[in-house]
This record gives sequence, structure tokens and C-alpha cells, in this order.
Amino acid sequence: MKSRLEISPIVHAEVAEIYLFYARDTESSGDRFLKALRQCYKDLLLRPYGYQIRKAPYRYAMLHRMKYRVVYTVVDDLVSIYQVRHNSRKPSKKYGP
Repeated sequence: MKSRLEISPIVHAEVAEIYLFYARDTESSGDRFLKALRQCYKDLLLRPYGYQIRKAPYRYAMLHRMKYRVVYTVVDDLVSIYQVRHNSRKPSKKYGP
């Protein structure tokens, strides 16, 4: 069964903000973030149940070599992305630490 990806509009805004933060230093830093995020999305589509549940029903997938995680759920073949969050930010009441 092929998974589908659904990304919350809030996530698009978060990703743009993170990209701009990194791109202030060098454009390649922002590009490196986007590349890691795209790879994470691909991994989620290939193995959506590959990451453990941290705060039910949410799962966390870490970005490769970046201090960010993707918060998501899986229902049937739909992978829903709810947040892209820096690991050192204050824990979210809804999505957990």
C-alpha cells in the first residue's frame, strides 16, 4: 500500500521561517535544511510506522544531521504532518516534548 502525505498549512509556515533563519547565514544552510526535510518526508512515505509513538497518537521523525523533528500521525495510508520543531524548544502541550 502506497502512503500519502498531508502537510498542515502551519507546517509550511514553520518550514519557511526555519529556512529563512538558516539562509541568513548562507543559502546553502537553508538548502541543507530543506534537503534533510525532503529526505525525512520520503522516509515517512516508505516506512510510516518506522518511528515510535512518543505521545499518542503522535510519532517523531528526526531530520538527519539537523536538530529538528517532524511530528506526525499515521492512519491507514495517510501520513499527516503536524509540526516541524527544533529539539531544544519548550515542549508542546499537544505534541509532547
